[in-house]
Amino acid sequence: MQLKAVESGFYKRSSKLLPSKFFDMLLYSASINGHFSLGQASCEIDERFGVSISKQSIDERFNKEAVVFMRSLFEEQLCKQVEGSINPDFLEKFRRVRVKDATRFDLPEHLKEYFKGFGGKLTSGAGIGIQYEYDLKNGNTLDFDITDAIRPDCTDAKEKTEDIEAGDLILRDLGYFSINVLREIIDREAFLISRLQTKILVYDLEHQEISFPKLYSWMVKHKITHLQKQVLIGKDDKIPVRLIIDIVPEAVYQNRLKKNEQYNRKKGNQTTDDFKARARFNLMITNIPEEDLPDENVYLLYKLRWQIELIFKIWKSTCGIDKLQPMKYHRFICTLYAKLLLVLINNQIFNVAQKHLYGRFHKLLSRDKCFKTLIRCFAKTRTLLSSQKCRIKDFLHDIANMFSRNHWLEKRKKRVNYEELFELFT
Repeated sequence: MQLKAVESGFYKRSSKLLPSKFFDMLLYSASINGHFSLGQASCEIDERFGVSISKQSIDERFNKEAVVFMRSLFEEQLCKQVEGSINPDFLEKFRRVRVKDATRFDLPEHLKEYFKGFGGKLTSGAGIGIQYEYDLKNGNTLDFDITDAIRPDCTDAKEKTEDIEAGDLILRDLGYFSINVLREIIDREAFLISRLQTKILVYDLEHQEISFPKLYSWMVKHKITHLQKQVLIGKDDKIPVRLIIDIVPEAVYQNRLKKNEQYNRKKGNQTTDDFKARARFNLMITNIPEEDLPDENVYLLYKLRWQIELIFKIWKSTCGIDKLQPMKYHRFICTLYAKLLLVLINNQIFNVAQKHLYGRFHKLLSRDKCFKTLIRCFAKTRTLLSSQKCRIKDFLHDIANMFSRNHWLEKRKKRVNYEELFELFT
């Protein structure tokens, strides 16, 4: 975890603010969920290192070379992750469990030439997207990409199939769905679970198109609420998958129709009969053999994807990645990399502590509680990263003891808990 500063040309113009001091100041600012001015940065450097430097001089250090420097540190940490599998029996049939999604937020208008936003009356013309992929089985971050807010998820899915390997399980939402990507996943001998996109045609094994209105009538007539079928999806390149079909309650169906009609009114469209028929169901597809994953567990396994929503919530509410004050581009991107770097470091600390404590107590930690503590106790992490005298083993022992007191994952009423899913698939 000891990060080594990379010498960059722009630092050589000044012996006052060495790369290590610049990095330390940025990481400290990243730990603050709120405003951190150049004046505060100047005071922090003076107090910590005894170096007197004006806020104007600090501002000059934020340039394209500084961006390269911070990106290099971020990428180095991304490459040096330590696998933190909690239990080797968890989803043992899969090499990795890849959960991917994106989070987006608006930026000040002056950054629109660097990051394009959606625009409109309620948003600025600048916005940023972060594509994030996480290995739920081993605890590692697999992809961390900063993009324009308007870049579609499906574009990301199409461009990033090279690192998918045999035995991987892919869990994503419909934004990443396309027949071409599904074909690529299957050709690479990986597995997937996804909801079925509304407009994708479905055929039986005799290549006859399945009518969902007729299917619904048949299931109601025979009092069937759940079934699975081997089907082919796609008009031209028909892909064989298991289709898991569940009739939803009437209230859920009506709510889906209401939301779709509201959306269509804004776009000037009409709700189609096919959508109305499919809205009667939860439709899941997978290529995992039934002997490895019974149909009744497909939707439960897909629920693990929701863990990434919790991670995004932590990034915003606890780490404040979306709450940076207006600043010039180079300072903004350096500060964002510092925040994301701190996220990676804290995630590694969490994974190590989780693995150790699960071995002792067979209980799971709350990521939310642990991240709040790590941000609050940032001084400990700062000492670890900046001092050769701090022993990593002692640091992790102290953190684990702190977590073991009151940082356990709590069960919620009327909701499937992550710990219950973890136990189910272990």
